[in-house]
Amino acid sequence: MKLTSDSALPGHSAAHERRRIAQRVADGHRGLDDSSLLAFVSGSVVDDLADERSDVDMSVVLAELPTADVLQAAAARVGGTPWFWSQGELAEGGAVVAFHVDGIEVQIGYATHAALQDQVDELLLRHNPDTPLHKLAEGILKAEPLFGQRPLQALQHRLAAFPPELALAMGRHFVATPTPWRALSQIVHRDAALWCREIFVDASYRLLGLLAAVNRRYFTRFQVKRMHRFAAGLAHVPPDFADRVEAVLKADPLPAARQLLALEAQTFDLVADHLPGVDLTAARARHAQFKPD
Repeated sequence: MKLTSDSALPGHSAAHERRRIAQRVADGHRGLDDSSLLAFVSGSVVDDLADERSDVDMSVVLAELPTADVLQAAAARVGGTPWFWSQGELAEGGAVVAFHVDGIEVQIGYATHAALQDQVDELLLRHNPDTPLHKLAEGILKAEPLFGQRPLQALQHRLAAFPPELALAMGRHFVATPTPWRALSQIVHRDAALWCREIFVDASYRLLGLLAAVNRRYFTRFQVKRMHRFAAGLAHVPPDFADRVEAVLKADPLPAARQLLALEAQTFDLVADHLPGVDLTAARARHAQFKPD
């Protein structure tokens, strides 16, 4: 629960205030190991989209992570409260923690340099098509340095070179799970609205994943936000994609299924044009099974 509010402040003041807090928190970690310290802020703050509900999304990377009490002391030096939430194990190379500074939530992803490089390698070398690490990659690409500008730029340079092998792996992954069009032909006429919505949501995520692959963009369905902004940044995308996905989720089952069918067909055409290594034969055959009439 927020202890203060900057909702009445004009312009980009919410983002500015959170940048200021992020820098304070980064400075609080000075002296632990300045030779290896890397700190950066990302999320809505760097997009200048932060509002009074936004937290501070930042990362702190060191050669070796200290114990929890040392890191809590680093935050306390700049007015941070004790951690009220944490996940992961510092001794294993990484954890995410949360606390408040001036009533604003701060979330820090702690990692060793070795662990962070391994996470980046999971995408760039091992080409994992479906992992929350895609969210980390997107965050690093737009991050602003707080300490350690050169290592951040090196990471950004690596991640900006999106591997074609990863795009192909993503395309194959997101097309592999079928949308059950034959079953939908029947259940859109039944008392099965909840089941239909589940299918529509899952199918919409898969279409987003396919479009990310086509456009060489990192993507995970984990905590998807600002879908319109994401779709607007794609060079190859069906017209009004985000609006049409929202319409699918709001419409009655039969018209929603028909709208989704059209979106899927257009997305498959883009995959065929830009990722010819993805075999769409089975997916198109399933697509043709929707015959509700």
